[in-house]
Amino acid sequence: MITASALLLGGCLTVRLPEVQIRRTHEPQTLTWDSLVRQALSRNPDLQEARYLVTASARSRDIAFGDYLPSVDGGFERNVSRNTDTDPSKDNLGLSIAAQQSLFNGFGTTGNWLKTRKELEAVKLAYVEVSTGVRYRLRSAYVDMIRLERLLATNRLIEERRKQNAELVRLRYEAGRENVGSALRAEAIFGQAVFDVRQTERFLESEALRLARESGGEFVFPVRMNDDFEKMLPKVSLATADYAALAEKTPKVIRLIKTAEAAKAAVVKAQSAVWPQVDGSYDYGYSGKRASAMKDESFLGLNVTVPFFNGGKNVNAIRKAKADYDAVQKAAQVARDEAIALLAAAWVPYMDAIENVEVRRKFLEAARKRAEIIRAEYSTGLVNFTDFDAAEQENANAEKDYVESLANVFVQQANWEKTQGATLEDAYHENK
Repeated sequence: MITASALLLGGCLTVRLPEVQIRRTHEPQTLTWDSLVRQALSRNPDLQEARYLVTASARSRDIAFGDYLPSVDGGFERNVSRNTDTDPSKDNLGLSIAAQQSLFNGFGTTGNWLKTRKELEAVKLAYVEVSTGVRYRLRSAYVDMIRLERLLATNRLIEERRKQNAELVRLRYEAGRENVGSALRAEAIFGQAVFDVRQTERFLESEALRLARESGGEFVFPVRMNDDFEKMLPKVSLATADYAALAEKTPKVIRLIKTAEAAKAAVVKAQSAVWPQVDGSYDYGYSGKRASAMKDESFLGLNVTVPFFNGGKNVNAIRKAKADYDAVQKAAQVARDEAIALLAAAWVPYMDAIENVEVRRKFLEAARKRAEIIRAEYSTGLVNFTDFDAAEQENANAEKDYVESLANVFVQQANWEKTQGATLEDAYHENK
């Protein structure tokens, strides 16, 4: 029987995760930042887990508040005893209700309730930290998808240009105006360009799955981002950063402050062990041999307990609670000071990334014009293959560098927002 019950209960406790599939569609699914934010708010598993933890902490607070209320129990007793020497049988029937109320326990109940309330506030701020992390990862994946799409288009243009260059060099070689080494190098460079296109396509598929994980959506590819870096760039703004003020508002610092307040309430709870404990009780019931012959009885009592000595455990518990409070308070200070340093470290590359876009754009314009001129000169024999090859490589590098500079603006922006503690909920309200 025990084995069967254990097997049945074990089967009931088996946990099965929802089924998941990775699908490839013929037409790419178009996604926007707004739709991804809404989807992540409702379906991201990290946020769902954090919400459940907030609910559990709220129930712990409610449990602690229950200590303020009386405890009421009811009882029913039915006894039959037999003794053949004296009385063949004896019946006893009883009904009772008992209530107990703690009147004073050295503020232990208040300290415990305040502690759980502060812990709930800390858990809510832990949810904010989770939301901040989800926003950063989602934004990073979104930006990376746009970067890869832009890079794929760039690599395809480079591939086409490399193909034309290889044909141009081959024709010159066949005409006896170029050496075989140059022709082979041009073919190898074209092969590299083909590989870069295929590699970027594979990266796009991989990042699409990362985007689905962060948004809580289905694992489907290909997908397409309905956005462009040049359209997003005018929305980027830089304001004066007050690191000290921003550090005080970061979720981690606020959470540690609430944790310190919970530890302070734990000190109050620990101090209750050296105070007298006062409890009241009341019992009322009926008893008798049978239901028609029951008599009522009641009891009202007051119990006072004074702790004199328990091996110093109560005093040491107070000292430990104070040490815990001091430790968490210092942890909050450390977190604030670290936040100041992190904000400064995030702000500088953000500004640099914005300024670097214009620099990379000028390099791209120069490289394009130079490659155009040298290509025309090479086709007429005015420059050698080495100069032609260097100009083409410089142009390809400049095009990729410009794409990377655009993407870096939004990567650094996401990092700056994460360091401040911007949440997914903030992104939702920004999009409205």
